[in-house]
Amino acid sequence: MEYYLKTACWKDLDLLFAWANDPAVRKNSFSSKEIVYEEHKVWYQMLLSDPDCRQYLYMQDDLPVGQARIVSAGDNAEVSYSICAEKRGMGHGKRLLRLLQKQITKDFPQVKYLVAKVKADNTASGNAFLSAGYQKDYEVYRMDCR
Repeated sequence: MEYYLKTACWKDLDLLFAWANDPAVRKNSFSSKEIVYEEHKVWYQMLLSDPDCRQYLYMQDDLPVGQARIVSAGDNAEVSYSICAEKRGMGHGKRLLRLLQKQITKDFPQVKYLVAKVKADNTASGNAFLSAGYQKDYEVYRMDCR
């Protein structure tokens, strides 16, 4: 099997919208509310035109099975990713993250550090990042005082 990343384009809008609204993706996102299609279109248009951002599709042979997004700022880039529901638990997260590291050196040569934020209860993503060579730097604690 062949695994690779390809840069997403406008025709990928609907696929990425469906994946973004997957219940598990919403649960593991820092903003867990459902995404509205019209808002997604505006956001995606801005993302595609921003030179500091890149959206990729993670491909298995010629089938999209996941996505990754990079937002670069100086020598740092923030990484986010997801795998489609049918392909989770098969090691795709680790494979995607390793491919992404290589892709970043081509697309964003100024980037020295990749950074990811993962919710504490999202152990699958946390493990994928650790398996791909990321290090856990710190944890954030929060209290709701309302």
